[in-house]
Amino acid sequence: MTDLRVPVDGADPSVERNLVDQLEGPYPGTVRRVVVPVAATGAAVVDWTSRHPLLTVVLRRDLVEETVRVTVTVDPGGTGERVLPPVLFAPWSAAGASVPAYVPDTVDEPLVASFAVAVTAERTIEGAAATAVTGTALTGLVELAVLEGNLGRLLYLVSYEKHRLRRAAREVHAYRTLAHARRDALDRIGADVGVARFVDELVHEPASGEVYARRLAPPAREPDAAYAHRLGLYRRFLLPTPGAVRHLLNGPGADTDPNAGLFADLPGGARFTLREDDDRFAVAIRLVAAGDPQHRTNFLAHLRRDRLVLPANTPPNNTVHAGRALPSNRLTEVTALRASLRQSYAFDSAHAIAPPLAAALDRAGRVCRALGSTIVWQVTRAQDDAGGSRYELGLGVDVSWPTPAQATDLRNRVLDTTRAVTDDRTAEALIAAARAAGVPTVAADGELAWLWRVCGLATTHRVSTTRMYLSHLPTRGLAVTAPLSAAIGADAAIEAQFHAPGDPGGNALLLAGLTAAGAAWTTAGEPAWTPLTDAAARTRWAAVPTRPAGQPVDQLLAAAGLPAVRDPAPVVAALNRLPDELVETIELPAALATALIAGQPAAGDRLARLVGLLRDQHLAAALPLVETGNRILLVCSVIGLPQAGLNLAERRATGFRWYTVGLGGGTAEIKAVGARTALRPTHAGLVAVVALSYVRTGRTDPYEFRVELPDGVTLTLEQYERLMNALTRVCPLGVEINTFGIRRDHVDLDADGTAEPLRPAVARTFRTFQQRRHRGVYDQL
Repeated sequence: MTDLRVPVDGADPSVERNLVDQLEGPYPGTVRRVVVPVAATGAAVVDWTSRHPLLTVVLRRDLVEETVRVTVTVDPGGTGERVLPPVLFAPWSAAGASVPAYVPDTVDEPLVASFAVAVTAERTIEGAAATAVTGTALTGLVELAVLEGNLGRLLYLVSYEKHRLRRAAREVHAYRTLAHARRDALDRIGADVGVARFVDELVHEPASGEVYARRLAPPAREPDAAYAHRLGLYRRFLLPTPGAVRHLLNGPGADTDPNAGLFADLPGGARFTLREDDDRFAVAIRLVAAGDPQHRTNFLAHLRRDRLVLPANTPPNNTVHAGRALPSNRLTEVTALRASLRQSYAFDSAHAIAPPLAAALDRAGRVCRALGSTIVWQVTRAQDDAGGSRYELGLGVDVSWPTPAQATDLRNRVLDTTRAVTDDRTAEALIAAARAAGVPTVAADGELAWLWRVCGLATTHRVSTTRMYLSHLPTRGLAVTAPLSAAIGADAAIEAQFHAPGDPGGNALLLAGLTAAGAAWTTAGEPAWTPLTDAAARTRWAAVPTRPAGQPVDQLLAAAGLPAVRDPAPVVAALNRLPDELVETIELPAALATALIAGQPAAGDRLARLVGLLRDQHLAAALPLVETGNRILLVCSVIGLPQAGLNLAERRATGFRWYTVGLGGGTAEIKAVGARTALRPTHAGLVAVVALSYVRTGRTDPYEFRVELPDGVTLTLEQYERLMNALTRVCPLGVEINTFGIRRDHVDLDADGTAEPLRPAVARTFRTFQQRRHRGVYDQL
């Protein structure tokens, strides 16, 4: 880039040498040019008698943003010692450029005897202090050349401006690049990409907690280096791929290498992590007859007759399969599938399952047989017209829970790398995939989810102490409750719920989160809290008294990120409208509640730790209610709570979206969101009610990736602003970039080395680098 060579007069940029080589006619030989080497000490000798000599200092390498000052001393240490005026090479001078240093007087005598000189040099970069150039650095930087004869002097004089033209061309070329552009050249690049130079700075006001842009006192403005750093975001070809984003933020290198990218100035060379491990949606489907219930009965009969797989080898089942209008090869495949299923599963004669589920179960059975296991799984429930959303379409089965001995045996077999390989290539590939993914211990995975998952069974849900529910659809315990039929034009209540293992009735994420947080709380030496039943909680809510402002407990609650409820009536009314399964209430330990009400700071720290444990388990909100008698209730939820909102997470932890699919002419309207909704049939027939739901467990949402930093690493306001603009630059269409963790845990507003959580208003208080470009607005940029 900086080595600009336009070969208009040869590849050698030494102008006078080229001119001498190109002399024609009677002139060749009339001009002599001799290079005089410079020793590492700076000494040089013109050891011949020269005629009309011209001594020049010649650059041996290209200069960049540096100025070279060369001083030549004639007859050093002698009686005629004379220090000549210094020779100056400006930045961007090209190798081969020369400046006259010494012209002896030859008016009376054209011949000049040999003479000695001493050369010293120094470099200056961007106004910094000059540094001396000595030794091999000196010999690599400059050399001397003697040009003899009046013609030689004349040719040098008429071509001298070429050195300056070359230098100017290199400078113009360099100033078109961000690495070397300065002043107005940078402003012009900024105008090209719509990024103006800042004339203000971001300032945090501690008293109010606000962040604002304060104008710099004229003529001060953003320095060139900072401006060029920002422009670097937009002067590159950049596709928003995961690799490109990582390279932009971290630069090249492995995850353990220091940051060498746009954020090389992070403390300790910290690198960003991009996470894109999605929480999968959960799906549940419920059939509702619109009008006549016979629509549903007929459809389910058709499903068993023409679609489902009936594994049991009974005459009625065989007759059903033989009567299907399928090609003979497909009938043969289904017959083989049924026979293979019976080798590893015990089905009742009435059991029926969906073909994708049958294929997944068969893969699991083949894996068990390939491992040499003789286990036979007892299927206790399959397609059931009255089985609700889990069973009515044959999309799931209940299977007996494996004994600890069976689970241990299968785990040991899959981890045995010395076992004999079978001829079942599919089973062997699945065994290798399970081993590569990692096989948990039996204590951590007693239901053998590692086996079912690798074979395509996305759901393994414990429904009792002896049975587990398997499905190829990701349901995660989701179930939809709805009537079997609904009248045309009338609303029918529909409800969806994520069941915890064992189907206790509460939300899976909420119960699991409270259990895990409670275990961590007591492990730390704290007394256990007391969970309340739904009925007891509503009774206690109603008894919460009105409190005056300014009580000591309010400050401790605020410090822990919790609201202070002084007028409980509207809050309790709103709580009573929430679904029971999405809300749980706990009573804080008596000693902790008493200390909080007394305003003890240590109690506030303990409460903050408790809130942190709930946040770590991905709960969405917590609302304290102060009762009489030094008691405090904490209402926890996976959705927003009245007055508290979402104070533990950026978004609610669970949600539901509803759809309807008409079958046989049936149509219906449905409220799109919420755990509870209303279905209104509009035309007679059958309607499939589909619930698409999610549970946030710390992974990313679909079409989202998250940017994270190591614990303890903080960003300044300027770095935070740079990060947000960089992510805006690489945000693909339809994809969300989650920076909640960065904004909560990694931005240091007051430069004290400790991160402060950004309030929503402050989180978006950063200057946008790139503006919309319009014709004729260069002066504004």
